[in-house]
Amino acid sequence: MNPTLLLGIDIGTQGAKAVVTDEMGCVVSSAEVSYSFESPQPGWCEQSPSLWWESAITCLHKLWENGVDPGAIQAVGTTGQMHSLVILDERKQPIRPAILWNDGRTRIECGEMEELIGPDRLFAATRNPILPGFTAPKLLWLKKKEPHHYSRINKVLMPKDYLNLELTGEFSADVTDASGTCLLDVQKREWAWDVIKELGFSADWFPPVSESQEVIGTISETAAQVTGLPIGIPVVAGAGDNAAAALGNGIITERKGSISIGTSGTVFVPLNELPDIARDQAGTLHVFCHCLPGMWHAMGTTLSAGMSLRWLRDTFEKQTYDDLLAGVDQVDAGAGGLLFFPYLNGERSPLNNPEAKGVFFGLTYEHHRKSMARAVIEGVCYSLRDVLDMMDKTGIAVTDWTVTGGAIKNPIWTNILADVYQQPLQVHEEREGPAYGASILAGLGIGVWKALTDIPVLNQVAKRIDCNPENQHVYDAQFARYQAIAQVMNPLF
Repeated sequence: MNPTLLLGIDIGTQGAKAVVTDEMGCVVSSAEVSYSFESPQPGWCEQSPSLWWESAITCLHKLWENGVDPGAIQAVGTTGQMHSLVILDERKQPIRPAILWNDGRTRIECGEMEELIGPDRLFAATRNPILPGFTAPKLLWLKKKEPHHYSRINKVLMPKDYLNLELTGEFSADVTDASGTCLLDVQKREWAWDVIKELGFSADWFPPVSESQEVIGTISETAAQVTGLPIGIPVVAGAGDNAAAALGNGIITERKGSISIGTSGTVFVPLNELPDIARDQAGTLHVFCHCLPGMWHAMGTTLSAGMSLRWLRDTFEKQTYDDLLAGVDQVDAGAGGLLFFPYLNGERSPLNNPEAKGVFFGLTYEHHRKSMARAVIEGVCYSLRDVLDMMDKTGIAVTDWTVTGGAIKNPIWTNILADVYQQPLQVHEEREGPAYGASILAGLGIGVWKALTDIPVLNQVAKRIDCNPENQHVYDAQFARYQAIAQVMNPLF
């Protein structure tokens, strides 16, 4: 008798990943493929949807080569980068490259959305500010700048929804990803049809919205031929990457939070009900549907987290991150007064300025590669503390933090983050981010588990990263400088 295996696939910004888990929730095997995005103009970021599909296929064949029996896969869950706009024509083909979440070209269109709908009414419907990375203003930009593409739109999808289309032939959306379009009624967990109509978008563009663990289709014969997956196995709606990663790390109750450091950096806190926050108080705080029915989450994002360190690695022409970070742990906290502002492609939370630029502040002859690398890590951590500060002001409290993403592979990241936050952190080293959470959704969708408490792995004790209280005065002082300088620089960008 074949074992019950579950597959999760993640379409990230810098690569695709596939994870296979068993009915205990343990990772059996994983595979990944790296890729990059295009930047046709400064501040623009695009990717071809075909790149995602080809990379997913490659990941799956790597799994089979690693000894995973595709015949044992019982269900598939997908996840991916949020907000990125995929537009398809009537033949279900991409019309142009996807405009990504970290693309900053739509600042003017955000203002136009507020003028068309009214800022208070728009916020009341979607419970979110309208930000350049979100999906809706990208459609308005296309309408003005690329009418020849806009006129051909037949469907609007998120990246993981495009993957689901390739797997099943079905159009679908889920509540988490749809929340990030600024076109969803987050309270009702359904498209905000009045907003869609008043913006001039066709209702036919938007597929049905499902809860993340709902089955939306099965593996088609065409997909089975190229992937090796069995025909007819269920595919669930899936979730945006942050919600999927949070699920995989057990971030499913109030007062628990996760800090994810991948390409971007995200602070994520589950909510049992929508908070009563006024528009002028919310700032750039995101409030989205969680991937669990009847739950929501608050979130804030810094756009260039791990991407900042990748930029520094490439700038110093180092082959690996270990080469770049060699000796960084010998640099004192505070990096000798050097501050880094990780605004390499604009910034979202809480600055909300797509024109912002990355800055090293306080360079002297005494600074070198190691101090600059430490300053980059510290700067990303300050930006994440800035998001936490924004949440604190709205009354959202967290007592238990888990850190996830690529940063957990290096203790320098986690130790600095714990010191900047001055709170202990938990790390689940054996879990594999959003793809792992997507596999859990697949299992929930077909009834492998009736509840999250039935998943043994999610109940395991995490590794604890303690903060060093001796560094508190340094990081408190540096963070205060960081906030003050950011506010002075912001209008100058």
